[in-house]
Amino acid sequence: MSDQEMKKMQQQQVAKPPMLKRVLCNYLPVSNVDRASKWYADTFGLTIKKREPGGAIIVLGDGQWFFLLEATNHRNANFMTNQWDGENYEMFSLTFEVGNIVELHKKLRETGVAVEPLLDLDGCGLQFKFVDPDGNKFNVWQDPKPV
Repeated sequence: MSDQEMKKMQQQQVAKPPMLKRVLCNYLPVSNVDRASKWYADTFGLTIKKREPGGAIIVLGDGQWFFLLEATNHRNANFMTNQWDGENYEMFSLTFEVGNIVELHKKLRETGVAVEPLLDLDGCGLQFKFVDPDGNKFNVWQDPKPV
């Protein structure tokens, strides 16, 4: 493809707005909705909205909904990849943004949650990984820009 053809294609892409705007909500498999709802509310101070049948909605700080649904076969949202952090890496499916990552990391450690060390990835910000009681692995990130 020539440079001119590439520029034309990029201009066409810029002129059209993307068809997907944002992620509206996420669905997380859990083994017991009531126990998982209580854990997320107690651990992170999140609001719980009940949804019938058999699920719960966790409301994040920005108002986004996070659905907890009982899985009929006990699975979690993790998956294996060779394209992130070595071979056969168990990958998280979501990264949560937080305002005070040091405080959250300390709280999770003190309450016995499985957490990995807090990492400073230079310009990319601070982050760490944790696992919920159902084995769902998540990444937590804080913007490196001063607030």
